[in-house]
Amino acid sequence: MIVFLFLNVFVFGQMQDKNRSYEWFDKVIGNERTGLYNGKQYIDFDRNKILDNKHAFFSSDEVLRGSVTYDSQTYYNIGIKYNLETQNFLIELKSGSVASILQLIYDKIEKFTIEDSHFIKIEDLSIDGITTSGFVEVLFENSSFSLLKQHKKRRREHIKGQRLYYKFLDKSRYLFCIDSGCRNIKSKGDVIKFFPFYRKEIKSFYDDYNVLKESDYDAFMKKLFQQIAHSPSLSKHSF
Repeated sequence: MIVFLFLNVFVFGQMQDKNRSYEWFDKVIGNERTGLYNGKQYIDFDRNKILDNKHAFFSSDEVLRGSVTYDSQTYYNIGIKYNLETQNFLIELKSGSVASILQLIYDKIEKFTIEDSHFIKIEDLSIDGITTSGFVEVLFENSSFSLLKQHKKRRREHIKGQRLYYKFLDKSRYLFCIDSGCRNIKSKGDVIKFFPFYRKEIKSFYDDYNVLKESDYDAFMKKLFQQIAHSPSLSKHSF
């Protein structure tokens, strides 16, 4: 056990050193001189037309910190914005005191993180029998199944006076995925369909964690699937 813990600490230390090395390299030569400078300039024409802070971006309309694997190279601690209406992935590059936003080429993006959220690209994935591609956030995964979230926002127009404004409304969906494909999760009943042998526990979970469900649905779903995954009865069944 001591050896195992030591190895974990050692490997984690190596990963931190590696990440710092990449950050140092990018800082010295400038991100604009790396493979990231392979996209097009992005201008947000909607920036001054948003009502009630209902913007089109993931988490915030401000630049957040994260990493991206792009054209087989991973870049750490960079400024990121992810537009959920257009699915455009944006990065902030600085040249001296001037910052510019670039839109990366979709086909070259493999995966990315935004703060603590991890996204992967899916290609030709079957969801309820319909083939889908794009980026999804991995909320939970183990050797048997995954809980994914496909983020999406849609534009709604609003007229105030003589001006046109927009609100971007959430249209995201949760996905339960196994080797044969994915299914939409729209309700408690869907979760029970996936795990009928765990019906009582699922109903009890919804009752016990109703406050969490209302305040942070992502955290609620993560906790639910973590609890299901650690259920002793799960090992007795196959999908």
